[in-house]
Amino acid sequence: ICLNCTGNRKGRYCEKCKDTFYRKPGANHTAGCEPCPCSVVTSSGSCHIESGKAVCDQCNPGYFGPDCGECTDSYYNSDSICVRCECNNNTNANSKQPICDSKSGHCLSCTLNTTGFNCEKCAEGYVGDPVARNCQIEVTTVPTTVSTPTSTPSSTTITISPSTAVTNSTSSTKTQTLRSTLWSLSQSTVSTAEPVTPEISWTQFNIAVLVVIIAVVVLLMGFVAGVYVYREYRNRKLNAPFWTIELKEDNISFSSYHDSIPNADVSGLLEDDVTEVVPNGQLSLSTPMNSYKI
Repeated sequence: ICLNCTGNRKGRYCEKCKDTFYRKPGANHTAGCEPCPCSVVTSSGSCHIESGKAVCDQCNPGYFGPDCGECTDSYYNSDSICVRCECNNNTNANSKQPICDSKSGHCLSCTLNTTGFNCEKCAEGYVGDPVARNCQIEVTTVPTTVSTPTSTPSSTTITISPSTAVTNSTSSTKTQTLRSTLWSLSQSTVSTAEPVTPEISWTQFNIAVLVVIIAVVVLLMGFVAGVYVYREYRNRKLNAPFWTIELKEDNISFSSYHDSIPNADVSGLLEDDVTEVVPNGQLSLSTPMNSYKI
């Protein structure tokens, strides 16, 4: 019995390869064994010879191929590792199309009214919980307002004449026709139109504010101008000269003045001033201005 077999061999006579090794085709039993091209992450690690090539014995779930290097359907490659597609069970397992993209993992066939990268959202027009697989169509309720018509509506009388032989199908048809007629008549008295309240746009509001600001500025400028003019007027009035020349009517008649000259007393026009003798014997003369009296 051989002990301590070399070349990755085992057996009684070292004639076999170890579990994760293989011997090339055509090599004798004494030749060494080569490692299997199978990763323990993607497969069992062991291999066998098939068509002259080493083939992995068993691939792990999500892998396939001779060397278990490819991802199966419902798996995608993420850093050389096959990861299951996460589509929240909103896909058709029996579909012939791939469930998700083999490189990005983007779900390609969302069902049950879902959408999104992982089929995690309800499609447009549907509401609900996509994870619970209950996306339902969205029902929009439009409130209607019943208004009393201003004019008296014309009344319509519907007379149904009975027939002697009426089958169940005919009676049902007439009942549906009567209901549709009554519905159309009731709709004539229902007004769904509501009074439209005029809305002020943002542009109109800005224009109104601008007009008010301009008006206030104009009023302030007018007030300041009025105060300035008033102060200028007061300053000019206070700085006026305190004296004035007043012209009055003269009642003197030049003709009467010339007529009164001959009758005037000229005796008092000239008077001789007495010469005063100064005590010291000197003669004192009066000023020429004192020689005349007016």
